[in-house]
Amino acid sequence: MESGNRAVNPGGDTVLSADSLALLTTGSDTAAHALVTFSATSAAAAQAARMGAMLSAAYPDMWPETIRALIVHSAEWTAPMVSSLREVGKRERYLLLRRFGYGVPSYERAAASASNHLALVAQNLITPFRSSDGRRFRDCHFYRLPWPKYVLESIGELDVRLKITMSYFIEPNPGASSAIDPQRYQSHGLRFDLRRKLETVTQFLERVNPLERDDPKQRVETIPDEGWRFGPQSISAGSLHCDEWTGPAIQLAARDIIYVKPVMGWWRVRGTLEECNSQTRCALVATLSAPEIEIDLYTPIATLVAGDIDVEIAFDNDGDGDGER
Repeated sequence: MESGNRAVNPGGDTVLSADSLALLTTGSDTAAHALVTFSATSAAAAQAARMGAMLSAAYPDMWPETIRALIVHSAEWTAPMVSSLREVGKRERYLLLRRFGYGVPSYERAAASASNHLALVAQNLITPFRSSDGRRFRDCHFYRLPWPKYVLESIGELDVRLKITMSYFIEPNPGASSAIDPQRYQSHGLRFDLRRKLETVTQFLERVNPLERDDPKQRVETIPDEGWRFGPQSISAGSLHCDEWTGPAIQLAARDIIYVKPVMGWWRVRGTLEECNSQTRCALVATLSAPEIEIDLYTPIATLVAGDIDVEIAFDNDGDGDGER
């Protein structure tokens, strides 16, 4: 969100605030100053709150986690931001991500992501841990995406874009060691993975879930997953995860399963029994687009989807963090 920028004078000194670069809003003393400038992160926070309120009013059944996901998912990087991202490798992109965020949000795009845009918007309850027979992981979710495979195969080698955003809220545990150990700070964490190129459903399940293998202790070969703007390291922390994959449509045709699993948090390590068995909410947004070509992706999916998208829930029985369906 626009926050109001700092200025630099010809001598090179930074001016903390300049009225000409600040936003205008109503003043608290309307008789003396009906309008005042509003700058820095306060202005951005107010605009984010406004967009959240507008989306909540438009979609009253959506959770705050989902509203947050829609706002972030609607963001697009400006041309200068994209240019900077293209000029560096993935590791350097993490630093730019901290500077740019996920781009400039748009209410129109966020609202479209929940109605007539080609998108999956899912909100589900998940129980990350359980306390029976020791403290272990419990649920993971499998989302089967209704890709129009014949349409994607007909596009062939032309590029399409898949964007995924996952949002949830944690219960923080601030403390001396929490600043350097996310697992001590967060009550729980979640991560997502997408079925890889040339990976069969069986291979995918065996890779993400050891209980699907003949020998759960046997490691499976990880297929390289190129095409992500930031890659898996960018979603290794926090409670908001967003990345986009760009590549040939024919490769995406078979990439039709998103896997969501829990990772460690203090609920499992030292929470009460009630906290360890807590159920929490998770929102997932995935959009498919073909920016370089004119093609109707919406109609084939609308035809395929007769009702809600089912989520397959897995339960972890051995405490290794990967569920058994």
